Amino acid sequence: MNPYRKIASFPDQGALRSYLTGNSIDLPLADAGRVESLSRPATVYGRRVGNRWALLPMEGWDCLEDGTPSAFTRRRWLRFARSGAKLLFGTEAGAIAHEARSNPYQLLVARHTLPALRRVLADMRRLHAELHGSADDLVVGLQLTHSGRFAHPNRSDRLEPVVAYRHPLLDRKFGVKPHVVTDAEVGAITDAYAEAARVAREAGFDFVDLKCAHGYLGHEFLSAVDRPGPYGGSFENRTRFLREAAAKIREACPDLPIAMRLSIFDIVPFEKGPDGIGRPMERAPGPYPYAFGGSGDGLTMDPDLREPAAFVRLM
Repeated sequence: MNPYRKIASFPDQGALRSYLTGNSIDLPLADAGRVESLSRPATVYGRRVGNRWALLPMEGWDCLEDGTPSAFTRRRWLRFARSGAKLLFGTEAGAIAHEARSNPYQLLVARHTLPALRRVLADMRRLHAELHGSADDLVVGLQLTHSGRFAHPNRSDRLEPVVAYRHPLLDRKFGVKPHVVTDAEVGAITDAYAEAARVAREAGFDFVDLKCAHGYLGHEFLSAVDRPGPYGGSFENRTRFLREAAAKIREACPDLPIAMRLSIFDIVPFEKGPDGIGRPMERAPGPYPYAFGGSGDGLTMDPDLREPAAFVRLM
């Protein structure tokens, strides 16, 4: 396996260029300082965005136990504002309910955290305007998430998974019998998305990002091929959870734009081999239907993007 170096490990552009040339990697580089294309304004949701630099949502570990932003959270968000990026795409992964948190110190988007969210966002806009002339072209979103299979709401060392279906490989990998969310519970979860969107709007965010990535609950429903009932099986059923969540957000906040971060295709889960290197998990031969956007044959890592493309058009 070729141990590719991380971009951050290169001291300057010249070192990166030499590495690319030496490894026959065709990756064109603009000369240092030439960022005209990134400094041009853009339009998002009808809003003017002052440049094309975007900060993507992070999953924090530094809120208070009740999910309220801490001094560390505030410091990080003010650094986002200080950066000069004009699109803060999701800011932070905010859980829609306590049981949806990926860790016990993740942000919670709820009524009791609303005052703190409103204060931090106002301070971000004020600081950005002081340093960069105006915050009128600063667009800030908040990501809404349910961590599903990877939820650790009470202790960082205790997995409390909430899943769309029993997965033959992931259940084995994590060694915890997960709770499969019932059809009735789905309605309560999508209601929680709508309530979190209300909180985000009242706090002053410009949009919400409906997280659909990394095998978290929203994303996992897309591969629920053998779940019975209205949320599994067909493409229509497997997209129902996200369509209902988006519809409830739209009903609750008709003026609040919705974005989505989507993992566009899955592969077979990996595990560490005896040499410490990742390898596909051992499984019975034959088709592997649980990879949304995957080939389905279980033999290759090649994607089949017909369903992801249909899902993007649908959303």
